[in-house]
Amino acid sequence: MSDCKGNLTAATKVDKRMLEYIASESERLGVTRAEFLRRLLDLYRESRRENIECPECDDDVVMSLEAP
Repeated sequence: MSDCKGNLTAATKVDKRMLEYIASESERLGVTRAEFLRRLLDLYRESRRENIECPECDDDVVMSLEAP
């Protein structure tokens, strides 16, 4: 779990299905919803920096959220 004790809030609106997914994954991992989202954003940021390698081929994994 993060050691961050920040006091900046971030808010977003998601549909019920996505909120249920976030809640269930957070519970499964034993973390808060905020920590789950922080980890997800960290993963995305690291992929954009090309700091994540594919375990199968060792190529960089870069996630894109651009519209198709």
